[in-house]
Amino acid sequence: MSGPGATATGHAPPARPLPRPRRRLLRAAAALAVAVALTDGFLLWARGLATPVGAERAAAGYLAAPAPTGDLTGPRPPAGVYRYRTTGYERIDRYGVERRYPDETVRVVSWRGGCRWRETVPLLTQHVETYDFCATGADAEDFAYSTRLSYFLVPGAQRFACAPPGRRLLAGARAGSSRSWRCVQGTSASVNTTVFVGRETVPTPAGPVPTRHLRLLTALSGQSSGGAVRDLWLDPDGLVVKEERQVGLRVRSGFVGLLTYVERASFLLSGRP
Repeated sequence: MSGPGATATGHAPPARPLPRPRRRLLRAAAALAVAVALTDGFLLWARGLATPVGAERAAAGYLAAPAPTGDLTGPRPPAGVYRYRTTGYERIDRYGVERRYPDETVRVVSWRGGCRWRETVPLLTQHVETYDFCATGADAEDFAYSTRLSYFLVPGAQRFACAPPGRRLLAGARAGSSRSWRCVQGTSASVNTTVFVGRETVPTPAGPVPTRHLRLLTALSGQSSGGAVRDLWLDPDGLVVKEERQVGLRVRSGFVGLLTYVERASFLLSGRP
């Protein structure tokens, strides 16, 4: 006797082909699964990219023009590449990304024409900061700064213009005095307060350095929201001798969506040009 579904000859009928809409749906699902797997693989691979920037590379990339040899007014460090003993990391809450900073980082001071100077801080190829100031009179004016961060090979940058400008040293201020200043880029804003903590001597590998200890408090809104605290010990020229920073932000990224960014780091001057 034939079983259910058998033909008169005892064989099962041939399977019917899937309807075309269902075949297209299955192909689309398979393609999506492959795309997701490839994307996840790329993100897992790209998360660990952290390329140190050595002194030679920094000099070649950021010493834009030779500094003039004549007398210049205003406090500013001599142009060149400065080395720093470094500890710290930055972290985002996607794919377990944590980038440890190298044991040595650099800062490049370069002349930009007239009273304008730039301090470039390439913590990694994927994390570069710039601070623009005008050295004139008894103090230097911080009139712009920028941060360029790359995650998963996708760069994101913000550059803020500051008006009124900040004062780099708060020259002439008493301990406990402060100055507030604001910087903007489009709809994003950076509200800053610089506090002069007091005069302190900082031990460095080359010996003790007299400094002015300033605390910079920053509140961000717009593309990034959150805040940062940077303790800066500056020599009489405005050079960073020591820095300790804590940053916590919520950042809107068109590539990976809303993410949390955390940074903890410290820097100590270890070598001059």
